[in-house]
Amino acid sequence: MSVLRVEDLAKKYGKKTALNGITCEFTTGINAFLGPNGAGKTTIMNCISGVIPKSGGTVTYDGRDVFKMGEEYRRRMSYQFQYQPFYPSYTAHDFLEFFALLKGMPKEGIDSEIKRVLEQVNLSDSINDKIRSFSGGMKQRLAIAQTIMGSPEILIFDEPSAGLDPFEREQFKRIMMGLKDKSIIIISTHIVSDIDTICDRLVVLNKGSVVADDKPKVLCERIRGLIWNIPKDELEMIPIKRVYFEDTNAKTISNEKPTPNSYPAEPTMNDLYFCGQLQKDIFAPKDGVSE
Repeated sequence: MSVLRVEDLAKKYGKKTALNGITCEFTTGINAFLGPNGAGKTTIMNCISGVIPKSGGTVTYDGRDVFKMGEEYRRRMSYQFQYQPFYPSYTAHDFLEFFALLKGMPKEGIDSEIKRVLEQVNLSDSINDKIRSFSGGMKQRLAIAQTIMGSPEILIFDEPSAGLDPFEREQFKRIMMGLKDKSIIIISTHIVSDIDTICDRLVVLNKGSVVADDKPKVLCERIRGLIWNIPKDELEMIPIKRVYFEDTNAKTISNEKPTPNSYPAEPTMNDLYFCGQLQKDIFAPKDGVSE
């Protein structure tokens, strides 16, 4: 099993610290960064991919420094930017052919690969349409198609569901499930539903630091008994900044029963997100719960 490891990764912009000594690792399967805007998700991905220089720390792939690997590493990795640039006058086919050539794919297999990935993202009927005619969601799907072309060993997606409708989001999950056995997949998002049912390992970020890093099931066990459902008529008994909502339930984080009729909630990925932002020290391992 391949391993992409980030150790003590730091990034500064002048006096501002964007990444504060990030350490985590990603293995074959679906790995996810979860955190709000500004948590450092995009900065980490830009450093991992070499788009921007790091200020400190290391990034290794199977023990080798990725920056010393150079072109060899770039051939194994594909990155979907949060804001993917497009050429409006290109057709979908032209765009993917251009990137296939940049990736060094054999010319004789490019057309069949383009048809394969466009079918996966439901754009087969638009193969010869110019990108200027595409909606935002169609452009996002084209960016996903570009990223998965050639089935790279490392796939990095920055906010991949932006602009996708619910059906397209589910299709993205299906594509990821089909690739997880052969690729290291890293997805950054602040939308829990993007990764709630498919994630193998979760890294929760807050202000450039890792506050939790483990399998979602393990992290949920660490917060069991600390998440409470609050009846609507008791909401005023809790500071509003400590309340968050999931579906039709109002919730809060507390070591003790917070209101007379509140009751424990079954921990969810959504709770992991809010714990990471409201009470990050809650992820300290409990007795009997292993890494």
